[in-house]
Amino acid sequence: MDSHQKVPVDLLKVGMYVAKLDRPWLETPFLFQGFYIRDEDEIDEIKAHCGHVFVTRETLPNDFAMPKDSPDSRVNGETVATSATKPREPHKSEPEEVIDLDPETRGIRYAEKATLKEEMRTASSVHTQAIDAVHGVMDELRKSGSLDLRRLESTITPMVDSVLRNPAALACLVRMQKKDDYLYHHSLASSVWATILGRQVGLNREDLDLLSLGAMVLDVGKTLVPDEILSKPDQLSAEETKIMQRHVRFGLDILNEAGGVDSRVIDMVAYHHERFNGTGYPSGCQGSDIPVFGRIAGIVDAYDAMITLRPYAKPVSSYDALRKLQKLADVEFQAEIVEQFTRAIGVFPTGTLVELNTGEVGIVTKQNRIRRLRPEVMVIMDSDKQLLENFRVIDLNEETVSSMSGKSLWIDRGLEPGAHGVDPTEFYLD
Repeated sequence: MDSHQKVPVDLLKVGMYVAKLDRPWLETPFLFQGFYIRDEDEIDEIKAHCGHVFVTRETLPNDFAMPKDSPDSRVNGETVATSATKPREPHKSEPEEVIDLDPETRGIRYAEKATLKEEMRTASSVHTQAIDAVHGVMDELRKSGSLDLRRLESTITPMVDSVLRNPAALACLVRMQKKDDYLYHHSLASSVWATILGRQVGLNREDLDLLSLGAMVLDVGKTLVPDEILSKPDQLSAEETKIMQRHVRFGLDILNEAGGVDSRVIDMVAYHHERFNGTGYPSGCQGSDIPVFGRIAGIVDAYDAMITLRPYAKPVSSYDALRKLQKLADVEFQAEIVEQFTRAIGVFPTGTLVELNTGEVGIVTKQNRIRRLRPEVMVIMDSDKQLLENFRVIDLNEETVSSMSGKSLWIDRGLEPGAHGVDPTEFYLD
């Protein structure tokens, strides 16, 4: 018996697991390989893109029944696009030349050489040294106007080494990093995200080092932007926005003054606010006119900004940030890079806190590369948010029904680092 039931979108209910769509995933803003419907907003989003979907039978309500004359968007086995189901036209840019970012067909395949727990202690030391270096270099830059690029470069080698052994360790640490200064945190975190993405797409070691360095200096120009603008809790005025946008020019001036900077690093600073559809700044470049390192820089910069507390905005979960990037794929960002970044980071990244639909709290311990919303989770708290004496590990790809309630089991939401007083890194550093 087929495990999937074809369901018209008008019959969808919260709690159903959408396994397939009536069109390719990349034509929609949804993350890939299925998801549980969490609320009515997601149902509305499905309706905007699909006529029907395929739902796993085990998540159908007991009283679910298909109407005899249910609407069907397929005629003779072919999908018929209506005004409600017609996918959006993807952005087209000239020229069409885009880099192939699929590690299946090109680039280096990096294998993990350490478990998360094994790498965490080394990564913790690397992370501490990197924080000290970024703070020292940025503070000196603010005082003297001189960028000590050599000191930053010295932190790159151990960071890249750690990411190559196991990218989840540094990712977990930068998520938990104390965000007392957005510029410092953003510089280090962007460097980590860029390196993880570069590893995913198979860049060689020289390119990884340059990518990591470039992401670390994306915002050095902000050291010349007045503090009252950087820390303003409200929306910037038109004039203040113009001043803020000058940080790109300021950053390029700082790098030119430092001298001997690789052109790819300069590209990252110059283009990290340009957008694939030409709506960015300062030049309004679009498509492949933006160098690939600049396209990567734009994505990691935007992602980290979304998940980080800023003076004027609260952070969102990694899941919601990636959904936003998916909606902007081939609009503001190249779809292939967005897809590879989603693969690299994980929808629910390793080391992050999540809450299951049972109310239990867990830590993601391993990614599922195919069904990305169903990773391996170590459950550490019960539904009353009390720490368990004995933790249990659940592979959501295999254990789809709760052994406690007998109901379908899924991740309800991602939690902010530190939620319920839990520091995930402690579970790997003990």
